[in-house]
Amino acid sequence: MAAAMLKMAIVAACIALVLLSMGPPGAMADIQDDCRATCRGLCDGFGTNTCNSVIGIAPAVLNNVNFFFTTCKVRVSGLCTPLCVNTCSLNTVTPASPPPPPCKP
Repeated sequence: MAAAMLKMAIVAACIALVLLSMGPPGAMADIQDDCRATCRGLCDGFGTNTCNSVIGIAPAVLNNVNFFFTTCKVRVSGLCTPLCVNTCSLNTVTPASPPPPPCKP
């Protein structure tokens, strides 16, 4: 019984060491939030410019369609935002830290 408890304590200590070596869990959320804030403006501007360019191709037709610009901007921004956030948050790898010591039960 005591041997089983000792093994369980060693395994729990190893799991705790691994989890502690991973760094703070809130770091990714902060990076994602910062990237979303940055990308929102960039993608809205990109959507506006893209849709104005498309309207410039056929202004006589597309200027008369009331919902075209809004729909176009929402769809272009919607495609841009995930790509921008993923690109922005790619460099999130923390510097290499030494691995935790091996656990021997």
